[in-house]
Amino acid sequence: MFDKLKNKLEDVIDKKRTGKGHGNKEVEVKIPDSSQIDKKSIYKYRYNHGVNLGALFVLEKWIYDDLFDKGGDTEYDAVNNQLKDSGAEATAQKLHEHYQAYLKSIDFEFLVDSGVTALRVPIGYWHVGNGQFVDGLPYSPLKKVYENAKAWDVLKQLISTSNNYGIGILVDIHALPGGANADAHSGSSLKNASFFGNSSYVNQVCNEILPFIVKDVCQNNDNIIGLQIVNEAKFDNNASGQKKYYSKATKAIRAIDDDLPIVISDGWWPQQWADWVQQQGLDTNLIVDSHIYRCFSDSDKQKSAQQIIDDLPNSASLPKDQADYMVGEFSCVLDTQTWDKTQGDRGQLVKQYGNAKTSSFSKNASWGWFFWTLQFQHGDGGEWGFIPMVNSSSIPRRPGGTHAILSDNQIQSFVQQHSDYWKDKGGDKMEHWRYEDALKSSIADIKAFAEFNNSLVGRWHSWKVQRRQQYIQQKGDSDYMWEWDQGYQKGLDECNHY
Repeated sequence: MFDKLKNKLEDVIDKKRTGKGHGNKEVEVKIPDSSQIDKKSIYKYRYNHGVNLGALFVLEKWIYDDLFDKGGDTEYDAVNNQLKDSGAEATAQKLHEHYQAYLKSIDFEFLVDSGVTALRVPIGYWHVGNGQFVDGLPYSPLKKVYENAKAWDVLKQLISTSNNYGIGILVDIHALPGGANADAHSGSSLKNASFFGNSSYVNQVCNEILPFIVKDVCQNNDNIIGLQIVNEAKFDNNASGQKKYYSKATKAIRAIDDDLPIVISDGWWPQQWADWVQQQGLDTNLIVDSHIYRCFSDSDKQKSAQQIIDDLPNSASLPKDQADYMVGEFSCVLDTQTWDKTQGDRGQLVKQYGNAKTSSFSKNASWGWFFWTLQFQHGDGGEWGFIPMVNSSSIPRRPGGTHAILSDNQIQSFVQQHSDYWKDKGGDKMEHWRYEDALKSSIADIKAFAEFNNSLVGRWHSWKVQRRQQYIQQKGDSDYMWEWDQGYQKGLDECNHY
């Protein structure tokens, strides 16, 4: 086992020495020493047990329908119909009342008790700066409404309240002008998604909207865990438009904040983006968002619930060694056709399904998961609802307290085991002290994270690459850095879980 791991690690080391996988650039270390890890760093790196605030800002009729009473299936149509019927002032007031009522109904004590670490907050470009950036974009006719609806002010209120509870905020630009996809949650009725092919739209987002968001809310709030620059990009075999946007957006954000986590979409093809971030040297900068539902595709509808559950270790696998991933959306919903093919107690199967999903994510998605969605205007959402799924234990509560961490004696025991294994395999020429250094470093990091609400180290790829580079800067490179790799990973394997 150790021989296979050593060979694999040496391949990785060779790639790092030649610059492959990091855009031929030396990795810049942005993480603090183990003894200096602060709350802001933990917010940006920890493993998340999260939930989406669906329809707080980007309206979806099936979640909250209070703004759809004048007709329309998208936010633009619903608000435009309200505007025609009631005028700008009354429409803005109705929107503002919706935002405030939603925010007021969030049970933060329940979120804390459930172990929630972060909220993913979908916004539309028209909400940014209270409609400040809609000129020349599809929502420009509604500018006066959004100026007075004050969604941006409510977002800041949410950020502040969440901070009081130790909960992070992921700002998710869920709806871009022209749409990253043509679904209703893009905010407009679209035949085709056009954002990535419209240079004017891309320039306005990258030159005005993203810089404003970073400066206005991301830099000034410790609990902003990141900025998601797109939601559910359409599948594209070449994805040239997506790649140009991601590159341009990353450059614009990095010019202001060189450490803010940036989230992109996997476009329903995780491997495509693992390869791309490696090629561009962005694998320590970007996080790839993968949405894992099993209720939409025809192939899943042909399976029973048990088949879907049994398939999850393979179907929900992500290339975690190449990039950091998060599951930005998932639910406990299965299609009616699946249930028609299923025998057994539905409640128990839903519980098994939800736990199998989160268990799989804990092994593959280094930045954690965000359930879709928190709450509904009518009812609790059933298998789409976070609250009933937590209450039924279909979604596990993240434990409080502190989790088990290796003692000094246990660390020395593992160091001895490592030394004993290599004793008759050329061990006298090796540098076992690197293994010990790494194991101690790993445990120190885990302890530091655990001190803030029992958090776990997340973004494993970025964190390990940076910690490794930091160590090389301190103690020099070596043919035996694979021992450091093994030692650091050993600490994570032993202790970075509940």
